[in-house]
Amino acid sequence: MTTCPSCRQDYDESDEAAVREHTEPVYCLQSCRCVGRPSCYMCHGSFCFCISH
Repeated sequence: MTTCPSCRQDYDESDEAAVREHTEPVYCLQSCRCVGRPSCYMCHGSFCFCISH
């Protein structure tokens, strides 16, 4: 198990979907706060209304 630095949840490195969710950057272009963050990142209402986060 690995702890994600973005959301602090543990995920299994052998699960490809979990690895993508916690490591692949999402470029939503709607908020400078979450640009390039993985999809597990929650922007917590920083005026960002993107579907990805």
